[in-house]
Order: sequence, then C-alpha cells, then structure tokens
Amino acid sequence: MKKTTLAASACLIAALTGCAAPNGPGGPGGGNQPTSDNNTTAIRCGSMALGGAVLGGLLGGKKGALKGAAVGLAACAVVEVASRQTSSSADVEKTYRTANRNALPPKAKIVAYTTAVTPQGVARTMEPIKVQSTIRAVSGTGEPVREVKEVLIAYGPDGEEFKRGEKIVNDKGGSGEFDNSFTLRLPEGAPEGVYKLRTQLYLNGAMASTNEGALQVFRGGKVALLPRDGAIVTLASR
Repeated sequence: MKKTTLAASACLIAALTGCAAPNGPGGPGGGNQPTSDNNTTAIRCGSMALGGAVLGGLLGGKKGALKGAAVGLAACAVVEVASRQTSSSADVEKTYRTANRNALPPKAKIVAYTTAVTPQGVARTMEPIKVQSTIRAVSGTGEPVREVKEVLIAYGPDGEEFKRGEKIVNDKGGSGEFDNSFTLRLPEGAPEGVYKLRTQLYLNGAMASTNEGALQVFRGGKVALLPRDGAIVTLASR
C-alpha cells in the first residue's frame, strides 16, 4: 500500500510540475510557453507549491500538506532589500547629547528601532509584503558604530523558517539614522495561513534588538483578521 501511494504521488507531482521538465507544459519546447522568464518562473513556482502540498497531503494529511507546500515556498519566495541614511552622524549625536547631559554613551548603542509591516493584518498571495524599519545608532566614547545589519526571517503557516534576507544598512562607520526595508514576494500557490515575520538587528556583530509581526495570507474570499493586526512587539533590546 505504501509503495502504491508513493508511486501515485510521484506521478501526480510529475504532472503538476511538468513546467519544470524540458518538454513539459511551460518548459522549453513545451506548448503554451510564457513569453517572459518571470512568467515561466511564476508558473513553475506555483506548480512546485501545489505539487508539494499534494504529495505532503497524501503522505501526512493536513500537516504534511503544509510542509510539502513549504518546499516550493522556500525555493520561489523572493526578498528584495533597500536602505538609505536619513540623518547624519552629527545630527544623531547632537540629539543624543541634548537628552543626555551633553554626553555620549560609553559604547556604541541602538537608541531607536521601530518596524512596521504592510499590508496590516492580511495579504493576498503574490501581494508584496513590506517590512519597514527605522534604526538610529550612536557611537560611544570607547566604541564607534562600525556596522549596523538587519536580518529578516520569514516563517510559514507550519511555523518553519522558509526564507531570510539581510542587509548592512550603513555605508560607512559612525552614528546615523537609517531606513531599511525588506519586500517579501510569495509565489502563486503559497499556502494560506498565518505568516510570522521576525527582524533581528545587529550592532558591530552582536545582536542588539529584535522585532516581530504577523499577518494572514489568503488567495481570495473572506478571511478573519488577526486579533492584533500588523502589531509589532519588541522582544529584546541591548
């Protein structure tokens, strides 16, 4: 029985992901081939997620379907990153001195870190999900700001990490305020459910703070909002 299920599953996956095969629908030499690489990739990724979900469902029920779909999700989800400096070293240090008796901290310090997720609460599959952060770092008297890095970790409905991205947000050392954004694009066929988005902020190689948000992804129709739409919770701070 087990061999029969595996064989049937393999055949079904091959049919669903035929666009990845050289002569399959949507593959090189196949019929109805999309005219752009982006369209070809979208079809292939959608089939991977769907095929993985079907195989996982046959072998492990609902939980297996989520894990199977996550295989295609990890391969095809895309993270785009952009950052810019919004306040100079002199301005950030002046503001800090004004609030702290004209003194800088002894060591480099993150003095502000806020993150917002858009859209808030819910998003449709293939709709861009943006994680936008504002970061303010100040050099200390005994330790300058050398590197500020932010990491995004995305978790699927099964609770497993499926994608991450990272960016060093400062072009040079020294105090400053920075905007950094991650744009997560889920492929068509991505599993519905609650996705958790966690950001980690590193200062001079050491973790300084972490933020977390969540939203529900769906393909269409009505969906219940999360109790805390787009809420961001600071978990730790140095």
